[in-house]
Order: sequence, then C-alpha cells, then structure tokens
Amino acid sequence: MSTVMQKAITPQMSAAYLERGLDRVAGFVLPAAAASAVTTTAALFELHGLGFPGSPFSPDRPIDILHLPVSPTATLLPATGGTDEASRQANGGKFLDRPPFAGTGFATTGDVVAPLSWLEHTRISPGARLWRFDPGAAEPELIGTYHGVAFGWQNHLAADELHALAPSKFVGHVAKLELGAFAADVKTDDDGGPTVVTLVTMSEQAEQHGFTRTKAGTWAKQVVAADVELFEIHAGARWHGIPVRIVDQGPAPDGQQLCRITSLAHDADVAERLLMDKVDAGVYETTAPLADLEDVVYAQRVPKAWAKDGQLSQARAAVPGAAGATAATGAAATVGVGGAAATAGVAGTGTGTDATARPQTAARGPASKHSATLQLIAQGLARVAPTGWTRVRVLCRMVGSRGEILAAATNPEGKELMLPGLPEDVTAAMSQLRHAGYEQGRGTWYTAMVTLVPDGTLTLNVDYTNEPRWSGQSGPLDPVEFAEDAKRYPRDAEHTPEWLRARLAEAGAAE
Repeated sequence: MSTVMQKAITPQMSAAYLERGLDRVAGFVLPAAAASAVTTTAALFELHGLGFPGSPFSPDRPIDILHLPVSPTATLLPATGGTDEASRQANGGKFLDRPPFAGTGFATTGDVVAPLSWLEHTRISPGARLWRFDPGAAEPELIGTYHGVAFGWQNHLAADELHALAPSKFVGHVAKLELGAFAADVKTDDDGGPTVVTLVTMSEQAEQHGFTRTKAGTWAKQVVAADVELFEIHAGARWHGIPVRIVDQGPAPDGQQLCRITSLAHDADVAERLLMDKVDAGVYETTAPLADLEDVVYAQRVPKAWAKDGQLSQARAAVPGAAGATAATGAAATVGVGGAAATAGVAGTGTGTDATARPQTAARGPASKHSATLQLIAQGLARVAPTGWTRVRVLCRMVGSRGEILAAATNPEGKELMLPGLPEDVTAAMSQLRHAGYEQGRGTWYTAMVTLVPDGTLTLNVDYTNEPRWSGQSGPLDPVEFAEDAKRYPRDAEHTPEWLRARLAEAGAAE
C-alpha cells in the first residue's frame, strides 16, 4: 500500500482541479499520518508554512488539503536548505525559499513534528481526495475525488460532476503497445506489480480500436499489463542556465512549439529574477518556446516492479553500476529516451534522485540548426520504438500537399522493424523541418532522413536534387503537386534539375 502525503492546495489550484480537471501536483508535502491530529485552519496554516509572501492562504479562511497516494514514479526530495545562500549551505540542502520555510526538513505546529519533502511534478494518483477545512468546523468536508485520467476529478460541490483534461505526455504514466503510446492508469497487486492498465485518449478515432467513451468525455480501454510497456517521461532541459523540466508542450497559433516548464534549481531568488510564475511555495513555472531550451533530454522512469526485461537491460547498459544500485535500493534505473541520458528513481519509498550524467545530444549534418524540431521528432519516435533499439530512422518525402513518412527501428538482433502509428507530432515536425530548410534560389528538400542512435547522436540527411521515390502504397504523384511546390519554394534555373523541368512542363500542359 502506497504512502499517502498531504499538501495544502491554493484556491486557484482547487478550482482548476474541480472545475477543469487539472491532474498535476508539485510542491511541499508531508505524510498525512503524521498530520492526522492537525484539524484547525490555524494549525494547518502553521504546519504547511502558508504565511509566505503573496500567499493566498489565511488562518481565518477555508484551507483545502489534498491527500495524495504516492506514485511509484514520483520523486520526493528532503526539503532542506534555507532562506539565503548562507543558511542553505549551513543546512546542506538544495532549497532556497521564502520564510516561513526554515530548511530543516521538518514542519511543526504545537506538539506535531512531520518530515517535510518537496514533490516534483507528477500526475495525481487515482484515489486522491481533496478536503476543505473551514474555521471552527468540527470535521473537514470532502469536496473532490480524483479517479484517474479516464474519469478525472469528481466535484462533490457540483452534483458530483466529472471533469477530465487531456493528460500531458510529460507528467504521469504512459503505456506503450503496438497501437501507440497512451496516458495510463495502472492497477497493481499486493507486491506493487502492474495487473491491469487503462489506456486513455481524447481522440474519437480510438473507438475503432475498442475504446469506449467515459462519462468524463475521454476514451478508455483496459488491457492486461503484460501487453504493454510502462514508464513516465521525464523531459529535462536548461533555460537561461538553470535546470528545468518540461511538464507540458503544444503548438502556438503561429506553429512554434511552446513548453510549460518548471524550475528544478530550487532557488526562489533565481526564479524571481527570471520572472517565473510562482504557482505555489517552492513551485515556479513559465511558458517558453522549445527553441529557447538547451540540452533537452528525454528520459524514462520505470519502477522496478513494472519494468520488462528489455527495459532493465537497456538501463543497465546505459548506467554504469546501475544493476548494483537497483539491488541495493529497489530502484529501477531508467534509460534516456533516444538514448541521450539515464536516470534512476527510488521506487520503493516514493523518492527519486538523478543518478547519472546527462550528455548533450550531438547533431550532425544539417541537424545542428534544427535542434528544437529534431528533439520533437526524437521524442515522438521514443514513444513507439521497441525496447532495446539500437537505431531509429525516419524517412520523409514531401512535395506540394503530398507526403510520405516511414519509420523503422533496429532491434538488438540487427533486424529493422517498421514502426506503425507514428505520433502526429512527428509528421508536423517533419513538415516544419522542410519549411525551415528552404534556401532562396535553391528551394527545399524533397527527401529527408533522420537517424537516432543510443549514444544520443542525431543525424539529418536531406536531398534537394533527386526526384523522390514514392513507395507503392502512395500511388503516382500528380505533376501539379510539383508545380504548387515550386510556387511555394521557388528555385532558380541553376537548381532546377531536368526531371523537375519535365514535371513542371507536364503540369503546364495539363492546365
């Protein structure tokens, strides 16, 4: 049975949970069992250190408390440090935060002393409950229950309405199978091993694959755990020189990729200097273009009890000494998505630490000037590549409104396997890559290949000159497509090969 932690939830976050279905949580937490005797708003205000500058909390107003079962992939750090650099170094901790944070690693009120931890962003676990403590009330009121990504939050203040948002790909459990990669809820046995997995998507097209629509508006399907690979994606990066984690990502109206990032520097001075949003005590976030992030590394976190043999083997190969660490701590060493890094999370206690160095992804060929777009492609490939891959390749052909994308992964035996069901992110990124590859007078490429190998090297090869060779399933290409492409990406005579002249002539004759 997992440990239950508790956290004070801001009024804004409570509304986001109950009215919108937000499913993420981060910040300072403590064991619910240690705080069970604390029931007044004044004592909760003191215990949770809610008197920080700009706090939305008051001891004279209701305080919402989340009871959260700890996920096996969660990362908990001792909340030690100080309010300035001197006290942080004196206590030997990671955190520099605002008073009443003391940095001792404990929270107190009256005779109650509870260990204080900081929880890195994680998806809320099914069964989490949100309680409201009112001043002077004898008992708290249960105002919300979280039922997982399939059903989201049940709002007990609004006729038990269900609210679920599209889950982030960057926070929470992911299940991968031949059909694709999905946000997932995982049921476990008494030993913590996965038994049943609920796959969740927002796409109506999932109905043809046996998914059914839930009362919350999501599409869900249950499968046995043995049929899937389970992990959580941890996307780390650097932004203005500080370590950050990507917690969500999506396109802006102009097409560029925007990331919601949270600081992992644990330094309030730095976060405020960079004008990050203070979401809660110890939690600073902002939105930034993916292109502004450096050293982006995608890694998988896999609890040992959930890992398939191939996942553990790949982790041990990526992390020197990982096998010994796993035996000693109960941790599951996990491999970098794209082979670019490896991390280890302590699963048995719900805590985690970064265990290895994170080498930069090396880009070769034309790739160096398209690193942000290529990271999107690598991320998408990692969600569908089989365990133990030694190389992943994407071949893309594009002309006019027509395109063809083929992907394959090489397994440990050297056999190349086609990858079905590529994420839409990969298709969009390849199109963006082609547009960005335009050179005045020369045009843009017709064929491109992206290759990723486990040491983190990305290679981009492009062909501006030769006629693309379409696979048999794509069918013949109308010459008008070449004419439209030439208007969009004009070429001068020097860079117009004979075969293209012939296609343009055919298009002109057809008009």
